[in-house]
Amino acid sequence: MFDPANPNTILTIQDKDLLLLPSAEDDRYEYKSSATKDSELAEKIAQAASGFWNSGGGLFVAGANGQGQPDGGLSLNVGRQARRDWIDQAVSRVTPQGFYVVHSVEDNGTGLNIASGNAVFLIGFGESEVGPHMAPDKRYYIRAGAHTIPASHFLVEAIHARRGLRTPLLRHVVRRKPGNSRVIQLGIITLSNVPAINVSIELNPLPTLLHAWSAEKFPLQVPIISEQFPFFFDIHQMSMGENDQPSFCMSLTFFDVAEREYSQVFEVDVDRQMEPNLSSERGNERIEKELGEIKKAVTKELDEVKKAIGRIADTIKNKR
Repeated sequence: MFDPANPNTILTIQDKDLLLLPSAEDDRYEYKSSATKDSELAEKIAQAASGFWNSGGGLFVAGANGQGQPDGGLSLNVGRQARRDWIDQAVSRVTPQGFYVVHSVEDNGTGLNIASGNAVFLIGFGESEVGPHMAPDKRYYIRAGAHTIPASHFLVEAIHARRGLRTPLLRHVVRRKPGNSRVIQLGIITLSNVPAINVSIELNPLPTLLHAWSAEKFPLQVPIISEQFPFFFDIHQMSMGENDQPSFCMSLTFFDVAEREYSQVFEVDVDRQMEPNLSSERGNERIEKELGEIKKAVTKELDEVKKAIGRIADTIKNKR
């Protein structure tokens, strides 16, 4: 019923669908009774968030008995605060925060045990690539069967190490082209050992050099970018003058080996990312102008020193 890879599916659940919940808790489902006190429930939600995010995701159902059936439901408000905001506040105490979805289900005539003005609250925790996630009590949790338990130090280290083993981590670099230092290249490299598959590259606006080359080739399609196969291409010539565009956005869309889709946007600024004197003619002109101003200031100071020396010499001469 619940897919951690697509938690948004719980938003379509209606009261009759609650009958399809598993009849017992397991590593993907946790139930909490309507009789649970709000203070205790907030702690259980935070621990479940840590446990599910550290274990691949899961569904937390508040307002149901141990068999997953509604047992009265929870009030829609906690004091003057909406229950949804209250849940967000409980989840926000877990760091770092992963992806989750909250959905409330009221009785629409199915006859389930949901009191008027109450609802069963579903909190779907998606898969996380940024673990380990720490609960408010400074502990890390995992799901072990039907229970949320503290994780050992070894497991916390393993979860942390998993970050770089499952997700492609792409970044861009700007460099001089090997063999032709007047041409600037944009490169896309991976910081992990996980390759990015079917990478789509879009630049906006296109640098002038690429307009002259072949604008219709964009977005570029690169089959794979990995540690062994980084991708570089020419974007800029340092002699192009004032009409070039050394600043633009690069949008990437790509997949991992499990066919999960990712997207990233980077700001590419040749002047800032390569030092002004290496990036463009405009940078060279700016430095020449600054050097000229320094030369003027030094010359002026030297003139003042010469005048002062002259005045001192005249004073000494007159005293003689």
